[in-house]
Amino acid sequence: MDSAEPPRLRCPDCGKAVGPLVGQPSCQGCGRRFVAEGGVWELLPASRETVKVNEDQAHVEAGLPTWRRLFMHKRYWLEWCDTDWLPTILDQRTRSFLEIGGGLCYASALAKAKTPGAYVTATDVSPLYLRHHAVNVGRVLGAAADTYAAADAEALPFEDGQFDAVYSQVVLYRLPDPGRALREIWRVLAAGGRYLGIERASPWAAVWRAREARAMRARAIQHGVGERAIRYREWEAILHSCGFGAESLSPVAGRRVRAPWLRRLGNAARPIYVAIRLTR
Repeated sequence: MDSAEPPRLRCPDCGKAVGPLVGQPSCQGCGRRFVAEGGVWELLPASRETVKVNEDQAHVEAGLPTWRRLFMHKRYWLEWCDTDWLPTILDQRTRSFLEIGGGLCYASALAKAKTPGAYVTATDVSPLYLRHHAVNVGRVLGAAADTYAAADAEALPFEDGQFDAVYSQVVLYRLPDPGRALREIWRVLAAGGRYLGIERASPWAAVWRAREARAMRARAIQHGVGERAIRYREWEAILHSCGFGAESLSPVAGRRVRAPWLRRLGNAARPIYVAIRLTR
């Protein structure tokens, strides 16, 4: 089995191949030099949408320590990620793992613990959040990612076909173009590679959908970020526009209501989580 290696970088500005993400690589196309600050690589495009710039501050609440965010706000997500979701894309053959929009990036820490021989790359659009919290999560859970990098999910700064497993969690609905991110994920997946994205599907009944859409719009305006209500049917349409079939989308089973058709029925009045699964 080949040894795990750092990901190969693609310049986020000009798209030229840069090489392995080690040392202080520089782009031969545009001359940009890449460095890690505070344990986090800066791999964001020089020019990006305002909503993505605002994400760097939107979730860095003063006075809320990493351990509290992790064990009080995310304790159930930790369990689900560890026991239900990651095992579906990780196995003994996994040599490279990428987390997109990870925030605290506990999925990367869990992936490293499950596959210590794999090279784990944890990313988020906010370098500030990564430095303040994600790096600490790796220490708290005792299995840090090999690389932490600020990256745009819609313009992944990695060369084609190199990740055996890619994971994201409630990220795509916050992006200006979720379909563009899905096409980027497909591009960086290695042959046989698997992607799992956990997303939220907003209520399909008009009155409940309108209520959630108003709440999301208010938060988006307040923080200057992107967030919008996307129904199950809209997720199907997004996947179809990317060339993926309806079988790529399914409701996430609840603790009490597990049948997919019942989850879809209950989705009339309340949001549900859905799984997007792709295999290269």
